[in-house]
Amino acid sequence: MSKRAGFWWLLIYLASAVAVAIQRTLFSPENNFLILRTASRHLIAGQDLYAAYPAIHADFFKYSPTFALLWAPFALLPPVAGYLLWALACVSALYVGITRALPPAQATLALALSWLAVFGDLQRSQSNALCAGLMILAWVALERDWQWRAATAIAAATFVKLFPIAAVVLALFHRRRIRFATIFAAVIAIGVALPLLVTPWATLVAQYKSWYAIETHDAAALARYGTGGADLYAGLMGQFRVWWGVEWPHWPTQLAGLLVLLSPLVFQRRRFGSRHFRILFLSSILVFCVLFNHQAESPSYSIAMIGTAIWFAASERAHWRAFLMVASLLIVNVASTDLMPRSWYHAWYVPYLVKTVPLIPVWIAMQGELLGFIPNRDPSETAGPSEIAKADQGKVAAGQRIA
Repeated sequence: MSKRAGFWWLLIYLASAVAVAIQRTLFSPENNFLILRTASRHLIAGQDLYAAYPAIHADFFKYSPTFALLWAPFALLPPVAGYLLWALACVSALYVGITRALPPAQATLALALSWLAVFGDLQRSQSNALCAGLMILAWVALERDWQWRAATAIAAATFVKLFPIAAVVLALFHRRRIRFATIFAAVIAIGVALPLLVTPWATLVAQYKSWYAIETHDAAALARYGTGGADLYAGLMGQFRVWWGVEWPHWPTQLAGLLVLLSPLVFQRRRFGSRHFRILFLSSILVFCVLFNHQAESPSYSIAMIGTAIWFAASERAHWRAFLMVASLLIVNVASTDLMPRSWYHAWYVPYLVKTVPLIPVWIAMQGELLGFIPNRDPSETAGPSEIAKADQGKVAAGQRIA
């Protein structure tokens, strides 16, 4: 039954990609798609990727030169086909990642709970579903000791958006960490140099300097908080500024968050051999990447919702977890749609960055479970004998690696 339901969710995700591609090219063109489509051509032509091109699109390209190159196959196609294949790439990475990381019943639930967030991300031609999918696939690859695949997945996500590099922490659960670090460094170096296939060295160096300049400017910009749309919500940093008027730099909050994220790796080493512990840590990383990202835009929250969905699907059932999951769906996803009255949306939802609020207790709960303060048994522990046997077979097939 779960596998059949999973198949239906695959069809729903694929149909969503088709619907969005048609909607956002033929009826209401998406600006971000125009940015991505144009950047690949600018890279090949040797033009500054990060300059303003108001005659073509609003805003700026803010991804890496490597991503501009990797996006070229989509840019060379007609708009509908390019958008469709891009959307299919995003949902496919996520679907494969979730279905390989979780047992069928849990995967089906996680896909169902993630769908609205992913659909919204596709409508903005964003890459968040892809980044989440690549991070999950990296977790899956490390579970099987496929270090090259894991390093490539994390590096690819990092070249799209910088924060997925946090997924390298997942390698600490497994042996041969030095080997993985060497492989990852090699893959990053190859990726950095990859645009040399289409552009000279001097031009590529200039592109990286321009990218650094625009990222540095964005890191210091505060004025866009709370303006709605795809503008900055900025996770906890946005909360501190809008709710309490805090103007300190981002890094103290981010450092504190990083220390809390990593604390289970120090105090719960005995649990490294538990697959359930490792999947909960993956969920925490996905939420962390949004909650402590000072450049987190509204669509970026889909990554946190995917992490929340995986956490809920893989957790022991409890009323309080169900409440947090429902609250996150309603406040993060549903309230961002036209179902929210526009007067409420503009009066308090956006100005007070309410989108971040439910993710705070979710992440605290995740870390509490990882630190052992809150019990959270693997649902398979309370399953029937046949379900336990299937789970055990999956663990053996995954080839668990104990640090």
